[in-house]
This record gives sequence, C-alpha cells and structure tokens, in this order.
Amino acid sequence: MNVIPKNYQLTFEPNLTKFTFVGNEILFADCKKPTNTITMDCAELKIKSCYVKYKGKIIKSHAKTNEEKEKLEIKLSEKIKGNLSIEIEFEGILNDRLLGFYRSQYVQNGKTKYLATTQFEAADARRAFPCWDEPEAKATFDISIIADNKFSAISNMPVKSKKKIGNKTLYHFSKTPIVSTYLIYLGVGEFEYLTGKIGKIQIRVVTTKGNKSKGKFSLELGKKLLTSYEKYFGIKYPLPKLDLIAVPDFAAGAMENWGAITFRETILLYDPKTSSTRTKQFIAEVISHEIAHQWFGNLVTMKWWNDLWLNESFATFMATKFVDKFYPEWDLWNQFVEDAMNVAMGLDSLKTTHPIDVVVNSPAEIREIFDAISYDKGGCVLRMLEHYVGEPNFQKGLKKYLSDFKYQNARGQDLWNAIGKASKMPVSSMVNTWLKQPGFPLVEINQDGNTLKLKQKRYLLEPEKKFSKGLWSIPLSLGLESEISTKLFTKKSMTVKLPRNTLGFVANYGRKGFYRVKYDEGILLDLKMLVDDKRIPAIDRWAIQNDLFSLCVSGDEQVRNYLDFSDAYFEEDSYLASVNVAHNLASLYFRSFDEPFAEEIRGYAVNYFRKILFNLGWVPQKSDKHTDALLRGFAISVLGKMNDDDVTDEALRRYKKFLKSPGSIHPDLIEPICSIAAWNGNSKTHSELTKLYKTAKTMEEKLRFLGALCGFKDKKLLLKSLNFSQTTHVRSQNMQLPIMKVAANPYGEKVLWPWLKKNWKKINKKVGHGNPLFNRIVASIASVTDDSMEKEIKTFFKKNPTPGTERTQSQTLERIRINSKFLRCMRKEFKDG
Repeated sequence: MNVIPKNYQLTFEPNLTKFTFVGNEILFADCKKPTNTITMDCAELKIKSCYVKYKGKIIKSHAKTNEEKEKLEIKLSEKIKGNLSIEIEFEGILNDRLLGFYRSQYVQNGKTKYLATTQFEAADARRAFPCWDEPEAKATFDISIIADNKFSAISNMPVKSKKKIGNKTLYHFSKTPIVSTYLIYLGVGEFEYLTGKIGKIQIRVVTTKGNKSKGKFSLELGKKLLTSYEKYFGIKYPLPKLDLIAVPDFAAGAMENWGAITFRETILLYDPKTSSTRTKQFIAEVISHEIAHQWFGNLVTMKWWNDLWLNESFATFMATKFVDKFYPEWDLWNQFVEDAMNVAMGLDSLKTTHPIDVVVNSPAEIREIFDAISYDKGGCVLRMLEHYVGEPNFQKGLKKYLSDFKYQNARGQDLWNAIGKASKMPVSSMVNTWLKQPGFPLVEINQDGNTLKLKQKRYLLEPEKKFSKGLWSIPLSLGLESEISTKLFTKKSMTVKLPRNTLGFVANYGRKGFYRVKYDEGILLDLKMLVDDKRIPAIDRWAIQNDLFSLCVSGDEQVRNYLDFSDAYFEEDSYLASVNVAHNLASLYFRSFDEPFAEEIRGYAVNYFRKILFNLGWVPQKSDKHTDALLRGFAISVLGKMNDDDVTDEALRRYKKFLKSPGSIHPDLIEPICSIAAWNGNSKTHSELTKLYKTAKTMEEKLRFLGALCGFKDKKLLLKSLNFSQTTHVRSQNMQLPIMKVAANPYGEKVLWPWLKKNWKKINKKVGHGNPLFNRIVASIASVTDDSMEKEIKTFFKKNPTPGTERTQSQTLERIRINSKFLRCMRKEFKDG
C-alpha cells in the first residue's frame, strides 16, 4: 500500500424513516511514494464532495467511484508525498441485506420499529465510509453519530460527550486504539441496557426494549470469561468497555467488533422458562468464542484473509476450553469431537475440500472459506498441536505471540515459531503438513504378534488416483486404559513393537489426532470385547465405531459388520458414544428408507433408541446430566419418525395437552413432540403449528415450530411450509432452516428440489445475493437427489449463477455421488446376504 491511513474522523447521521445515512470523513494518512492518484475501497456510496489537503493547502482533485471494482479513485493535479488529509462528504443506503451499515426491523407492542447496525467483516466497511478496507490497514478512529433523541447510539468506545441539537443528539465517542476496519461498529436504536462492571471495565448487554431481563446469563458469563482470558493470555483487556448487543436481523451467529460484539437475539438472550438446554450451551460457546477474538483477532490481527482460519479456529478451540472450565458437567470436549471433528472430517474426506491455508484474492472468495475447514478442522488441528507440545508450552508460545504482535498484524507462521520456540519441538514442520495440503490420513494397522505394521494414505470417500497423494506428520499414540506409546509418524509406513502382555490397544488414543484408523479383523474382534467391557475410555469407544461407520460409506467396510459391532454399545453409558451410534443407525435407516432391507436396519435402530429412552424416561429430572437433555429429545424425535407405536401415542397425547396448556411441555421436548404431531398430522395440525409459530413470543420458540412445520409426510403440507418460509413471517436470516429440515425429511425428497428450482429467484432476492446462508441451501440438495441428476443440477446452476457458492456446489455434487454409491453397495450387500 502506497498510502497508509493513520486516523479516521467519522460522523454518521442515519435516517431510519428514509433508510439512508449521510457521512462526513476527515482522513489523515501518510503517502510513502510520490503519487497523483489515491485509490480507496468504496461501495454503494454517493460522494458529495472530496478535498485533499497537503502542506496546508487544498490540492485540486477529481474523485470518481467505480461500482464494479468497489473503488473510489481521487486524481490529483500534482504529485504529493508525506502527510496529507482527505475530507469527504457522502451519502449511503441503510440496506436490508444484513451487511455494511444496515437496518434491522422488529415488532414491539404491535408496532414495526427499526434500528441501524453494522456488519463489516469481511469487506463491507466500504459500504459505510470510503477506507482502505483490509486487515493490515490499521488506524485509529474518532467516531461521532447524530441520532434522533428517541434513539441511543453505540460504537466501539464509550461516549466521550453528547450534545442536544434540536430534536437530535450528537454523540462523540473516545478514540479507538489502532484497529482494522472490519472491526468497527455503529449502532443506533431504541436500546435498553443491562450493565455490570468487572474491575474498571463496564460490561453491558444491549437489547431492544423489553428484553434486557433475558441478558442476565450472558452478562454474568461475559464477566467471568473476560477475567479468565486476561489471566490466560497475560494481557489486560485493552478497552474501557465491552458491549454484547442483541440484533433482531443478523446473518452470522455473532461478530467480534472490538468492544461492541453483535449477536443474533437467539444466541444472547436466555430465558430459563422458555429456553432449551442446547440454547444455553450454544450461547455460552458463542460468547466465549467472540470474547477470545478480542485478543486473538482484534489485538493481534491476521495480515491477510488466508489466515482467517487461524483467527476462527483459535476462537472455536479457546471457546470450548473456557466454557469447559466453568461447566465441566457439559462434557464439551466430547461434544467438540462429535460435532466439530465429525463435520470437519465429513467435508475434508471430499476431493473438493481445500487446504486450511488457502490463497484468497477477493471478498467473494473470503465468504466461501468461512466453512467447516476454517472453523472446525482448524480447531481440531490446534487441539492436536496442544496435545503434541503439552498445554504449558502451548500457552507459553501463545502469550509470547500476543505480546510480540499486539496492535499489529501477524501470520500463522509467527504463531508456529513462537510455540516451537517454547516447546523446543518441530512444530512448524509438523503443523504445516496439516495446513498446506488438503484432506487427512487414514492409518491402516495390521497386527502380527507384538508387531504392528502401519501405513498412512489420504482418506477419501470417493477414492481417485490423482487425489490420493499426501504425507502427514502424525502424532501417533497407542493406549488402552492409559497411553502406551507416542511417536511422530512421518513416513508412508512404519512398524511399532507393543509391550509384552498387551491386552489390546486403541490407536489415536484419546482421539487427539485428526485422522481415521482402519484395524485388521483380528484387532476389531478384540476391540469389540474391550468396548463391551468398557475397558477403553469413552472417547475411544466413540472413535472406533465412528471410523468403522465412515469406512462403510467409503465402501471399505460392510454395513453388516458395523451393525454387528454396534451390539457392543448396547449398555453404553457415555453420551458421546451413545449419540454417535444412534446417529449412525438412524442415518442407515433413513438412507434405506424405501428399500426392502430397511426393516432389518430399523430393527437395530429401534432397539438402540428404545434402550436410550428407557434409561432416560420422558420427563426431565433434576438429577439429569446436561447431555441427557440433548439425548432425550433426539431419541423421542427419531423413534417417532420410525413409527414406534408407544412413542407416537405418548407424543400425540402430550401434544393435545400442550395445545390447551402451553406450559405443559419442557422447552427441550417441544420441537420433538410437535414434529411427531406433524409426522402423523393433517392440514388441521399444520394450521395449529402455524398459529403457534405466529404467536410465539421469542425467536427461539418460533424456530421450534418452524422446524416442526417441516415434519409432515403429506407433500402438499410440506410445500405449504416451504411457501410459508417465503412470506414476511419468516426472517431472511432463518430462510435456510425450513429448507434444511425438509431436506432431512424422507418425504421431502420429491418436493424440495422442484420447489427450489421454481423459487430460486425469489429466494435469491430474500436471502440476498452473495449471502453465506446460500451455502447451506445449496448443500441441502445432497439429501434429496441422486447421481442420475448430476447433469440437471449442473445445468441449473449454470443458468442461475449464485456467487460465493461455487465450491459448495461441487462439494454437494460429490456428496450426491458418494450417497448414491453407498446406497448401491448396501443394495448389493443385503441382496447377496
């Protein structure tokens, strides 16, 4: 960059009746080389005037915007070098696309109201003011906002002064530290505040009127997390205040703007009476994730977006670590493995995956890599690295990295160097094998007496020669009741000697490594017995069958072998292994839904789920573990969809009672019970659920009924629900939910794809061109199509280009081929058997 920004003085005046804003900017910058052209990022802004001052005089200049390139070009009449200032007056739109400076609509006491808020990551600050909109162009900001008297205004820093001017108020905020543009925040609305203090730092939960009482859980947790992170990082939180802001319309889950974090309302507001266990956990994880960013991301920022993965996966990893400290009974690391590792491996075993470290050129490409590789695989690699170097060394390296680069930008490599130095281990060479190449390895193990023969190769669900390259530095650990041996496995193959009299072993002990294991038959037989006797830790009991199931999908194992192995989990008492075996059995049943052998699989699944429900019972107990609540709803829901008579009768009885007395069902069970009512329901049930949706008080409750509306068997009613999702009753940020739910309903198969094709233009308009939610919609097609339709799907997307989803499209087509191949293998296996 030739021109370096030093300080922005910005004043914004939003108009919430016309949905526009006017802005004024004085920008102080330093020009490194003589130049007569200054180019800044600028989009959807109308420039009213633009002056360049240099050495005390105004330089003659001409300013022109280029909408396609999102640039503002200022041509000067002479060359300048050194300190200059640019003064710009501009106008913009408060859009409804949930990015840049936008408006959010909500209803209060029957009246429609609006607030103005911002979402600048990755590259949308340019929609609010002309700037150098990239992470490395850090500067300080003096922000002012002029708002109607009925509103209050929020930015990253506290209000320094406010002054009434007629029916408006001018707010001046304190100067920010040096910060990137994507972390700037502006908010104007009828807010109310729940305020607390921790030391000298003011923490507030900010909501629309009437909601602040639901911010108590978040406020208390925010305080605890802030102090814990300060201790762990060894650096005080650098700002005088932290706001946690609930926004009615919000595309992502949350955004870590420095000192002013924004959230979806459902991810910040917790009401013990109506909120579910899952919601409480999710709120805690997201707050923890965003507060971790205040250091890792905001204080030290990536140089460029190719290191976005480190920013995100680090926050994911830390979030789990810290919430686990406060709520050890939630079993968060086990859930991390079940959710993050499963999701990441599912995507990373495709040929169309991408390396963690990926070249990024444009903002559209940035949106595409906000995926399970950057968040989840990244988090798994950090967990593997922490285990490899040991927790104290990991923390020591991290502290050094943060203190060396504070208020600056850094690269991933800087962090590996710091942890390598702290641990005196080959961190950089080990970790780069997981970052620079796509995919992950399968370790195959054959046993001959006390000798194990190991081979590693890239694991693919759709194997193909030209994609099978790859060699990883695998921290290989073997263990049974405790760890037996650890080695760094860096070659294609190696042998390991087991200690004499070893009863048995698990590879990838504690499932710390991001790889799958394929055992020979003899080892699997021993393991089945050890699982049954619970001689192996819960996480490893989970891992063995998890790998075995995946090997069925890739065609390396027989489904009947998996079904047979699953018998060893009948008396399973850990949440992790139970929920995954249950998921896998349910998935086999729904995949073979219309097949003659579905009944055989149903037998295994129904028995397993009945056992779970028998142990847990229908009614939540005070003595329940946190994870019991998660498992109970899942078991009821699946048994209902497998037409288990007892569960169906009980669910319908409870549903009837619920219609009369809405408080009669625990929040955790409302969606499962209403979904079973839909599964067995008719148009009357559809009207009842629609009414429940419309009258529900909170967004969390609304979404339960919206989910249940997608549970019908009747195709006409499913279409009715999909069409309902297009009305103004459903916010654009929740549009993908009905689509994903109908995709997961076996009766949605014939309905969804024709409906999507017909309504694509409408959806595009409602969700907004380039919105990351589109990736979820595209991915849902994999559940309702087969590989005979590949050509048709490709043609459709050629005719209806959807930018930002190109990678998801090719991944979806690959998943469709994998699913179809798996079903053909199952048909062959069950026909022969």
